[in-house]
Amino acid sequence: MGKRSVYFFVLVGTFVGVSLTQCATEEQVRADILQKTPIGIDMNQVMAFCASQKLVCKSSNTAGYLNQHTSKIVGVKSVWTVISEQRLTPLTITTKSCFWGFDKDGRLIDVWVWKTTDAP
Repeated sequence: MGKRSVYFFVLVGTFVGVSLTQCATEEQVRADILQKTPIGIDMNQVMAFCASQKLVCKSSNTAGYLNQHTSKIVGVKSVWTVISEQRLTPLTITTKSCFWGFDKDGRLIDVWVWKTTDAP
C-alpha cells in the first residue's frame, strides 16, 4: 500500500470517528462521560475533567439540575456544559449539553445528556 492509500485511510478514519461522535445518541455520550467521570467522584474532579477537555463548565453549589425528561431535580449541587453544537442548515442548530448532579458532600450521583434542536 502506498503513502497515498495510507493517508486516505487515516483521513477517512478520522472523519468517521468525528462523524460518530457528532451522531452519537444521548445514551452513548452519557456512557462515555460516565467512563471519564464515574458516579461517586468529587465535583472538583468533574471541573478538572471539563478543563482537560477544554469545555466551558458552569457550576452551582446551591442547586441541582432539572432533568427535562423526568421533570425531577437531580442533586443539590451541579455542573453543566455544552458538549457540542452542530449546524445542520443555516437555520437549525443541534446542541448536546451535559449535566452532572452531586449530593451535599459534592459526590457525583447522576449524569444527564440532553440533545436539543432549535429551528424556526
